[in-house]
Amino acid sequence: MSPLFIGLFIVITAGLFQGSFAMPMSYARSWKFENSWMMFSLLGMVGLNLLVSLLTIPGLFAIIGAATFGELAPAIFFGILWGLGAITFGLGVSSVGLALGYATVLGTVLGMGTFVPMVVLHPSEILSAKGILILLGLLVTFTGIGVSGAAGIRKEREQGKAAGEITRNARFSMKMGILICLISGICSSSINIGFSLSHPLIERALSMGAPENWAGNVIWVVLFISGGILNIIYCSYLLIRNNSTKEYNNPGSWKNLGWMALMSAFWIGSFIAYGAGSTMMGAWGTVIGWSVYMALSIAIANFWGILQGEWVGASRKTRLLMIRGIGIIILAIVIFAYSGTI
Repeated sequence: MSPLFIGLFIVITAGLFQGSFAMPMSYARSWKFENSWMMFSLLGMVGLNLLVSLLTIPGLFAIIGAATFGELAPAIFFGILWGLGAITFGLGVSSVGLALGYATVLGTVLGMGTFVPMVVLHPSEILSAKGILILLGLLVTFTGIGVSGAAGIRKEREQGKAAGEITRNARFSMKMGILICLISGICSSSINIGFSLSHPLIERALSMGAPENWAGNVIWVVLFISGGILNIIYCSYLLIRNNSTKEYNNPGSWKNLGWMALMSAFWIGSFIAYGAGSTMMGAWGTVIGWSVYMALSIAIANFWGILQGEWVGASRKTRLLMIRGIGIIILAIVIFAYSGTI
């Protein structure tokens, strides 16, 4: 099997993890948002991220220490911008639910995170057969997201209130939640932009003996820790303001910590797999791979939203509208995957 198809398979696996990563947060009983997100920030963005990078890249700190500011700057800058997106992601999804939240946030991330690297890295090929197929895939994806969003708004009107485990402590209205999700998507799209523009850092890692398939982890460790620090500061502020540190003493907190560890493992595992898979896909890996990765994440998150009861009480017509939206997104995945063969 060619590296392209092996890489595509790894990216698909990464999409399954990414679409599922927020699901455990809905089972963190008796904790407020800041309690859960603080543990996720510490475990996923910093702890597991650093651990995986240390295990896969010999001499990690030496590589980072030898890198120039110009090599580190894209990962740091876009990491901070992504960190803002991560904060608003948690707030947005907890207000509108997994299905609509993922569709809005990841749809925006997919569009900007695909189009910007394509313009920067392959400007002369935008109107090639490959480029046109990718643009068509984006158009189909946004159509699917629009259909899913319409279904989500109809669902809220029919239910009269938010449904599903993850929205039980919603802090914002549906309209405000969607706005927050859009802001999150714009900021979070910087993650693939940062990864795409940080290849000099990968070259530095390779020149110092990093394994080829894992060299991208040097980007993740810088990018996610930069954004993770911002998330930790924000959660610390909320814990103090809301006097919610005491929630960690509630019965079941150890079980909640386990759910946050699982959430963190899904999350960091998805990006590690995406980094390895997209690298194997060649020069277009961060464009085509990102498209497949994000589109599949949206479809999987919608699936979890249905299983968690977010659509209970919605009419059959509204549920069919959501299923139609998922089907359109799956069609986009097929288009993206096919573009990689051209």
